[in-house]
Amino acid sequence: MRAKRGKREPAGVRAVSRFLGTMEDRDLQDRRVVGVVLQGDRDAFAVLVARYQRLVAGAAWRSGVPREEIEDVVSEAFIKAYRHLDRYRPDHPFSTWLYRLAANHALDHQRRRRKERGRAEMPEQLDDPLPGPDARVEQQERAACVRTALTTLRPKYREVIYLVYVEGFSVEQAARSLGLPQGTIKSRLLRGRRALRERLVRRYPEMFGD
Repeated sequence: MRAKRGKREPAGVRAVSRFLGTMEDRDLQDRRVVGVVLQGDRDAFAVLVARYQRLVAGAAWRSGVPREEIEDVVSEAFIKAYRHLDRYRPDHPFSTWLYRLAANHALDHQRRRRKERGRAEMPEQLDDPLPGPDARVEQQERAACVRTALTTLRPKYREVIYLVYVEGFSVEQAARSLGLPQGTIKSRLLRGRRALRERLVRRYPEMFGD
């Protein structure tokens, strides 16, 4: 007698199973490649470059990197990933670790780019310039006070204020770089400016007091 065959899985279930298996295989492959690279086989890193080139380019694009600079940023991000590969922990997918590293690198690139263009001056929105013969010196002192006060803010407020008011990001660019809704960015800007103002008035009443 022939043994009864079990019920065959629906096509949809089989497709999902194959998909999950593929993802598991890829994560496992990535961990193995990382291990090989860390053991001294530098050439094996090319496998990860080929696999995740588009992912890293996407992180650069989302951070606002101009198209003509994306190729350089991608190369720099992979170099940084190679140099810091020993910091990767296999508890999480390699692709997640790489994407975060690439996004942070792209953001750093944008900051350097704006500084080179002379856009790193504290904008007037955060200054209350007072007229007088030593206005320029006073403005510099006030800007220094603002930067010091910025370091005391909660990170989530400090980050958005720095991006928008120091680095010149638009609200849309800041939202894209941080992966947050624009409404969240606007809310943090409002609360961050309020907290910053309170600190300035408390610490430097002679400059920022009413």
